[in-house]
Amino acid sequence: MVSAVAVVAGLALLTGCAAVQEAANTVDAADRALTTAQVCAQAIGAIDFSISTDPQTALDQTRSAAAELSTLAEQAADVTVSEALSSVATALTSVTLDDLATPVDWLQERTSQASAVLNACAGY
Repeated sequence: MVSAVAVVAGLALLTGCAAVQEAANTVDAADRALTTAQVCAQAIGAIDFSISTDPQTALDQTRSAAAELSTLAEQAADVTVSEALSSVATALTSVTLDDLATPVDWLQERTSQASAVLNACAGY
């Protein structure tokens, strides 16, 4: 009799543990999604379309955006989003003053980068 009670109690405990684990997994998935949504929102904000008239200021802003995107890439739970952010950060890091000499081309490049980030964020 004691053995049967122990088995029933053990089964109840295992069932309870499974339910707790399932709930924890659900919360973890929601937390990751929220984190990815936050990362995406911040990443879009980091890809600024305003171009300073001072080339050095524009370059400094670009380097700042690259650093922010690199940090966000490390925080992204979604691999696709992380890779997209890293790719754009790398591209921004390689920008020179010569790249900023033609504002129209620069704006087209920034638009392409923003599109890559938006596409990655839309898919998570």
